[in-house]
Amino acid sequence: MESMQDCTMMDIEDYEDMGLKILQNTDSVLQKIANLYAERLMSDVTLVVGANRYPAHRIILCASSDVFQVMLMNATWREFDDTVITLQEEEKCQGVFPQFLRYLYVGKMSISVDTAVYILKLADKYNIHDLVQICIDYMKLHLNKATAKGHFVEWLHNALLICPGRMDLISLLENYLKWNLERIVLYPGFEQLSPGLMTWLLQQNDLVVRSEFRLYELVEAWFRYQRAQIECRYEMREQDRDSAIKKLIHDVLVHIRFAMMSLPQLANVLMSGASVHMLKEFYVGRVADGMNFHSHHMELVSAIRASEGGELQFTPRLYISDLWSLEIAVDYFHKVEKYSSVASVFFSPTSFSDVEEESNGWDVEFFPLGVRYKPAQLIGIYNAATNREIPESIIKTVRVRITSQTRTRNECRMMNEEEYVHNCHVRMAYFSNDQRVLNIDNLIPFEKMQMGSRRNSQYFVGVNQNTIKIKVVIVPLNRYSNVFAPMLE
Repeated sequence: MESMQDCTMMDIEDYEDMGLKILQNTDSVLQKIANLYAERLMSDVTLVVGANRYPAHRIILCASSDVFQVMLMNATWREFDDTVITLQEEEKCQGVFPQFLRYLYVGKMSISVDTAVYILKLADKYNIHDLVQICIDYMKLHLNKATAKGHFVEWLHNALLICPGRMDLISLLENYLKWNLERIVLYPGFEQLSPGLMTWLLQQNDLVVRSEFRLYELVEAWFRYQRAQIECRYEMREQDRDSAIKKLIHDVLVHIRFAMMSLPQLANVLMSGASVHMLKEFYVGRVADGMNFHSHHMELVSAIRASEGGELQFTPRLYISDLWSLEIAVDYFHKVEKYSSVASVFFSPTSFSDVEEESNGWDVEFFPLGVRYKPAQLIGIYNAATNREIPESIIKTVRVRITSQTRTRNECRMMNEEEYVHNCHVRMAYFSNDQRVLNIDNLIPFEKMQMGSRRNSQYFVGVNQNTIKIKVVIVPLNRYSNVFAPMLE
């Protein structure tokens, strides 16, 4: 008879021809292995985690984890002959260790936004690749829920430490932080964002926030928490604590773009803020820079632009106040006809300078279910022989069309917004008398907008998941703007 290895290469029909039949009873086998864990039968090692002891089996641990295999099978490790092994785990990882250990036996476990990051820590520490992937996949789908529970910053910090190479997760977390800052600050945890991450965040051009002054207020609240943490470090000398606080302000607040504030907001900066009294000279200088921009003192502005940290001072972000943005909501989406559009109009200032009061009108048209160009005839003015038919054209895309009503030079930035911002599309456009229309396609994958793909779609909001929203943000660039932001290191 052929060997079993050879038989596995044959078709089922071949087995049946030989009078053989493949039997599968994997569920029963898994249940038997689970019983070993549940009833603690024939355990040959005990894992001590915190105050708890967990009987286990070396063969299961070694088969599941490279780390356990080295620890328990390598004679050079002190745990090689031990029957009781103490594992050093942080307190919250201790709380999920029973679920983690059970997974090694049965390949199943419960996970939630409260426990995901601690299970990920254990999976990474013991090099269990499949469980790491499960945790990452779970986190990618539950960022919004984690934020509502105050876990977002913790998830971001740990993802950067545990799996910095997993750019699918890291990029998702970075974008969520930039595009949903106003949501994140509604829940606990934002004040714990590390100074390095806060510095990176303030350097981003596609940061979504109501206004630069609003961003300043959020950073002030963050700073108060960070200052309190430093002041509680009694092992430091008072002089060192003061230096650490001042360094924190200089390293972070230097990236606030004061020139993008209005003159009344600049005045409010000097009259409020926990850090103003500590670094009065710093704040007076930054406010003066903003006023020089509003007053068109371009020689001074050029000098600021060339200074360290000044290259981004005159670049706007994605400001979602009514002054700079328009929201379009398409309700009862199931009734929307193919190739139809929703149109609106709004006006935005042509400059951030309070000295200038000009505004520009924008026609915004949203095509959620494709674009259709009807048949047409091109008629030759001087020669009828040049007449020709133009056939119907259909473009399967989700498009927003932005048309400038007057000649201007603005940067057009477009973002989608649901309960949280899912996608953000940024375009830089130069409008003139000859070029007044900007089309932005593929805002959402076209197939996601079709009837069969709408159930449980992340792009629809509302009680009945039957509304789609976009927000268009248009902010003007100036000769000193820098559209390049640094990457997260």
